[in-house]
Amino acid sequence: MKFHGSLRRQMALACVLVALVAALCFSALGLMFVYVIEDSFIDNMLEQEMAHLQQTGAPPILPFVTVYRDTAAYPDDLAPGALVGEFAGDEGRHYHVRTLTLADGSTRHLVAEVSRQLVVRPRVGYILRFLGVATLILLLVTGALGYWLARRASAPLLALTRVVSGALPGQLPRGFAHQFPDNEIGTLARTLDDAMARLDGFITREQHFTRDASHELRTPLTVIDGAAELLAAQPLPSQAQAQLQRIRQACSHMTQCVDTLLALAREELGHTPVLALPLLPLLERVILDHAHLLGERPVDVVVQVPPSAVMNSRGASLAMLLANLVSNAFIHTLHGTVRISFAHHTLVVEDSGAGLAPELDQRLFQPGVKGEHSIGAGLGLSIASRLALLSGMTLALGPGAAGGTRASLRQTQH
Repeated sequence: MKFHGSLRRQMALACVLVALVAALCFSALGLMFVYVIEDSFIDNMLEQEMAHLQQTGAPPILPFVTVYRDTAAYPDDLAPGALVGEFAGDEGRHYHVRTLTLADGSTRHLVAEVSRQLVVRPRVGYILRFLGVATLILLLVTGALGYWLARRASAPLLALTRVVSGALPGQLPRGFAHQFPDNEIGTLARTLDDAMARLDGFITREQHFTRDASHELRTPLTVIDGAAELLAAQPLPSQAQAQLQRIRQACSHMTQCVDTLLALAREELGHTPVLALPLLPLLERVILDHAHLLGERPVDVVVQVPPSAVMNSRGASLAMLLANLVSNAFIHTLHGTVRISFAHHTLVVEDSGAGLAPELDQRLFQPGVKGEHSIGAGLGLSIASRLALLSGMTLALGPGAAGGTRASLRQTQH
């Protein structure tokens, strides 16, 4: 049996059910007891009457006892086949029948109509009503007492819930276990206190890492961008200027990626504003930045994105998502086509590569999961999935229509 609702209600209901079962059992035992006492009283009277008749052969002493020579003379509401036992008659009559053997060996039938001597049976309705009222009162008292006990027993658990639910990443509660009793709840509180301490240490180390990583990554990027800016002021051949422009674009893109990843690590990305970004210019820049991945391979890149297409995104997360999907398609396509299309708020990047390994279908977005021929660390899709979720998008991967892989980025917040 499953109970639903709060723990207090479950405990109170359990107490009521136990009280109900106990009341029903005691009621049944009580009724059985009074019935047995009544039957024993009547049986004793009949045994004494039978002993008197056997010894004296005189008429019965008890006025409700009749002796018959033949069962055919029985009362109309008593069947002739009734020889020994209890039998119900008409209009509330109740018979006890015994077979009597006299001293001369003859047989008689002793019939006692005991309806006037019965005490329990005429009062069964009253007894049942009394037991019902008593059971109801017992259930009400037990329910109230059970709820009070449940409330008292669960109060420390609710206090522990308030302590834990109010925890913030940078303000985890510490040293709260001593407030709770030395029982199962206290054990749970001490376990949570220890877990909070470990988690607080982990968060502190992560905060230090993100702070240090922010500083260490921004410094060389600033140096690279500054050096590229100084070079751009020098007279250089047009080809060198083009390469230098690519360096500056890559540096700017890497700076945005660093900012996004650090915001993702600090869980700040979900609080940044959502912006409607033109999709086609971002795609063109991503394709140009990653065109070197195709090299000299016979791969056609088909872009079917209308100039008016926009997608809502937080910060630079959309650019990172596009770079992840496009670079994956370029890396794994040896020949054929990479098709990029947009319709119904969904961006689709479909390639004609080798496709996804079947054993990775259910684990694609887990950190560290990668294909057999992948040269990365298996973090790209995991990061992309988190970025999409925080930007109100859904990232899905599956087999393409003509083989290869089909990646779809669907915008769920329009």
